[in-house]
Amino acid sequence: MDVPEISMTNCPSEEMLLDYIGGRLDPAQSAIFEKHASGCAQCEALRVGQAAVWRSLDEWEPGPVSAGFNRELWRKIDADAASRQGRFAGMFGFGLWKRVAPVVFAAGVLITAFVLDHSRRQHERPGLPTTAAIVVSAGDADQLESALDDIQLLRDVDTESVPAKPRPSAKKTL
Repeated sequence: MDVPEISMTNCPSEEMLLDYIGGRLDPAQSAIFEKHASGCAQCEALRVGQAAVWRSLDEWEPGPVSAGFNRELWRKIDADAASRQGRFAGMFGFGLWKRVAPVVFAAGVLITAFVLDHSRRQHERPGLPTTAAIVVSAGDADQLESALDDIQLLRDVDTESVPAKPRPSAKKTL
């Protein structure tokens, strides 16, 4: 590790101070820092304060954990989660959404299926025009008119050849 330039006007970094308190500095760096701290009131106060914190952490002993600690902790966590969920649901009315969401989802699926099905049908019949107007030549129109006349003639002949059925009378004789 590089030994930084330390003078009375150039204080060491906080990282170096923490390394000194933690005992991670080599002896040469520790000597340089101690020499600086003896003449710098700010660095000496930081050194003394950090040393006190580390001593108190070393001396601290955690208390014993009770037998039902985990059970009580999870009960509190679950209660807190339930209260947060209740507040969140109350703010946005999720009670209604739980009932409406499946219907909205089903409608979305049906609409998507309908659109995809109809767009596929248009692409399957490329010969048919997509507009309502159909272009017909004069010869095609004459042929169509002739075919319609023939159909009408066949209907007229068919209705004349079938005898009329007698209508039943409303009076019955015995």
